[in-house]
Amino acid sequence: MSEHGTILKLKKCVLLKGMSSEELDAVFRLTESEGFEASEEILTEGLAYQSLWVIVTGQCEVVKSGNGDAPNRLAQLEEGSVFGEMSFFEEAPHSASVRALTDVSTMRLTRRQFEQLRTICPSAADKIACNLVSILSERLRRMDEWTCQLVEGNCSEHQHAEWQEFRAKLYAGLQF
Repeated sequence: MSEHGTILKLKKCVLLKGMSSEELDAVFRLTESEGFEASEEILTEGLAYQSLWVIVTGQCEVVKSGNGDAPNRLAQLEEGSVFGEMSFFEEAPHSASVRALTDVSTMRLTRRQFEQLRTICPSAADKIACNLVSILSERLRRMDEWTCQLVEGNCSEHQHAEWQEFRAKLYAGLQF
């Protein structure tokens, strides 16, 4: 795919939402293109590297190791999907692995490149940060809804109370 075709395709990516042509150009000058073969691991659970990846072509899966069992498949990612966002701003081990299902081409933005973007085009860096907040917020909302359905639909009164206590603790740390 040509660079122009890649840019047109990625304009629809939620990470780049709302960017002008100048902002997109600044982002694309700093990012790296990477290709991966089917079944190749791109991001490894437990390791920590601060990068964002956008899938340009192909499909990936997100897997989390189980308790000695086969890994649990958490999601399938399509073109335009973003991953690596949970460890991008906070240097922490990745909570899951991402593996190519097909041959995949990606666009990668490291934390160091993001800091350069903050200097040369602050508006693009701000939009990426805001779009990441939206991505994480949507994922948290879906997880919360799914967990509530799971717990409330299939639990005893005691388990329901434990769940409510857990949620209260989870959100209590967010107050300043």
